[in-house]
Parts: sequence; structure tokens; C-alpha cells
Amino acid sequence: TALKILGGKLKPNLGRFDDPPDWQQILQHFRGSELQMYFQRILEDRLKATIKPQYVDHIPKQVKGQVGDIISKKDERNAGPELLKALDLSHLVEREVRDLSGGELQRFAIAVCAVLEANVYMFDEPSSYLDVKQRLKAGRVIRDLIRSDNYIIVVEHDLSVLDYLSDFVCALWGAPGAYGVVTMPFSVREGINIFLDGFIPTENLRFREVSLSFKVSQEGDDLTAGERLHKITYPALKKTMGTAFVLNV
Repeated sequence: TALKILGGKLKPNLGRFDDPPDWQQILQHFRGSELQMYFQRILEDRLKATIKPQYVDHIPKQVKGQVGDIISKKDERNAGPELLKALDLSHLVEREVRDLSGGELQRFAIAVCAVLEANVYMFDEPSSYLDVKQRLKAGRVIRDLIRSDNYIIVVEHDLSVLDYLSDFVCALWGAPGAYGVVTMPFSVREGINIFLDGFIPTENLRFREVSLSFKVSQEGDDLTAGERLHKITYPALKKTMGTAFVLNV
């Protein structure tokens, strides 16, 4: 929803469900902030926004053709061949979109978004379906889009990818289908820690009752190597294959 609003495809209602505001009231609400100028430029078509969708498995239902042909038709930055190589898509240029796997669809969607000439690039969960190596490559492609006069917005749940990609982090919280709140931008370290802790110190607000921690258990530090190896006991096991093989463990 937030990306649709920033892309100009959805108008924010400012919490007024019964009487949604018009754009003039929305601009007045954000007066003095960067959002006022942003929405003003979106309305005047002085900003072009492109969004990489979240559900890449829906792409084959909407897009037909071969990977290479589609990238060539969309390529407004003359970066198609470079992006195909960077995202490991070079060997798939003649493959039909309907035949792509989940990870291939994800990389294809990132490439289609990245070849466009835009002022605002939005990537919704670009790391899903990708392994660690492919996530790093996708992250490099997204980072390479940065210019002094554009915006790059990424919605991501993988904290390591988020740490690699981001200059600033906003945490989002709320209730699905009801409301959503976006925090002010924080540094990457502070933003990730706020998300893990579930508490926003600048607003004195807790949006999650339980903090998320990744502490390593120290319970077995005093055990010897032999005790650690044999700490768990297993019941007797018998495996039979046909009549000639029997294994007792």
C-alpha cells in the first residue's frame, strides 16, 4: 500500500475513511515536509515511478514473450545486456516468461524495473526466491541505480540484505487491512535495532510486546567435547531392507 501511494497509484486517506481528502488537502497536510514536494511532482508528472511487484509468481499471467525480447523492448537506459549478465539471466534470453522458476522470475522482474529510466525505483521484497549469492548480486544492481536526483525505495524482511542495501531505514507497523504507520527515517543500525526491539524511542511507543533477539545459548560452555557429542540419547533403531539386509543401531 505504501509503495502504491508513493507511486501515485493510490491516494492516502489520512485516516478519513468516510470522507477521503482531495489532493489539495493532502498537500496541505504534508506542508513543509519533503512529501509535499514529492506528491506535487508526482501530480505534475515531473516524477516517473516504477515498481517491482512483490508477487513475482503472478508475472507469467500478465507478461508473455521471451526474456531477452522483453528486456530489449523495456530498455530505456541501454543497460539491458549488462543487467542480464549481472543477474545471471544471459542464458535465459530465449526462454519464455511462463517457463521461468521463482528465482528466475524474481531476477527478471528486477531487471525489467532496472532498465527503465525513472526518478523513483521501488522494489518490493527483491530477495524472495533468491539464494545468498543471488541476493548480493541483486543488491549490487539496486545500489548501482543510485543517483543524486532519484529515489530508491526497498521493502525487505531480510535484515542482512536490508543492512547491505540501505542508507536509511523506516520501520512499518500496523494491522493488515486496517492501518499502517511508518516511522521517521533512522540510520541503518538504529532502524534495524528498533525493528528487533519493537520499540520506537523517539516516539516512546512499543509496537510489539516481544523483542526479537538472537542470543547464542551458553548452556553447554562448561561441557567437554565428548559430553557435547553424547549429550543427546537416541532410542534403538532397526532398519530392514528386503530379507538380506538388517541394520541395528
